[in-house]
Amino acid sequence: MKNKAKVLGVISIVLVLVIVLFLVWQWNNISALMTSMSKTEEQIAKELDISKKQLEDELADKYGSLISDFTADEEKQIIKGKLSVDEAVSKLNKKYEETKKNANNLSAVDELIGDKVIELYSLKAYYLGQLGQMEATVKREYLELPKEKKNVIGKTEIVERHMGTAMSLLSQCDTQVSELLSELERDLKKSDADTSIIKTIRDAYEKEKALKKAYYLKLMEG
Repeated sequence: MKNKAKVLGVISIVLVLVIVLFLVWQWNNISALMTSMSKTEEQIAKELDISKKQLEDELADKYGSLISDFTADEEKQIIKGKLSVDEAVSKLNKKYEETKKNANNLSAVDELIGDKVIELYSLKAYYLGQLGQMEATVKREYLELPKEKKNVIGKTEIVERHMGTAMSLLSQCDTQVSELLSELERDLKKSDADTSIIKTIRDAYEKEKALKKAYYLKLMEG
C-alpha cells in the first residue's frame, strides 16, 4: 500500500511538472487567448500602440535612441499591401539616418542599439508583409465558400489549413529575433555596456506577439 501511495505521489508530481512546463512553454498563446476573450478589437489595438510607445520611450530615455516604430496605420498598409516591405523599410531607414544626423552626443553604444533595433523593425515589416499575404488568401478562400459555410466553423477550417505555414513563419521570426538580440548582447559586452536593454526588447517582442495573436483570434469570432 505504501509503495502504491509512493508511486501515485511520484506520478502526481510528474503531472504537475508537465502542466507547469506546458503553461510556461505555451504562455504566449494562453496570454493571447485570454486577451482575445476579455477585450475588444479596439482595446487590443490600443494596447499594441501603448506597448510600442513604451519601448520607444524607454529606448529614448535610457539610450538616446531616436528610433520610431511603424505607426499602426503603416502596419495596416503593409499588411494590406498598400505599402510594400521595401518601401516601408526604406522610409524607416531614411527617417533613422535623418535623426542620427540631427542627434547631439549620440554615443557609439546608442548607435549600436539603434542600428540593431532598426534591423528588428525591418524584420517586422517583412513578416507583416507575409502575414498580409496569408490574410488575403484566407479572406479570398472564405469569400469563395458557399453561403451555408460562411460561419465560424468555415473560418476555422480555412485557418487550420494555413496553420502550418503560420507556425513556420512564427518560428522563423522567433529565431531571427533571437539571433539579432544575441548579436547585440555580444557587441554590448565587448563595449562593457549595460545589457539590460536585451530583456526590455525581448519582453516587448513577446508582448506584441501575444497581442497580435489575440487580435487575429478576435477577428475569427466575427
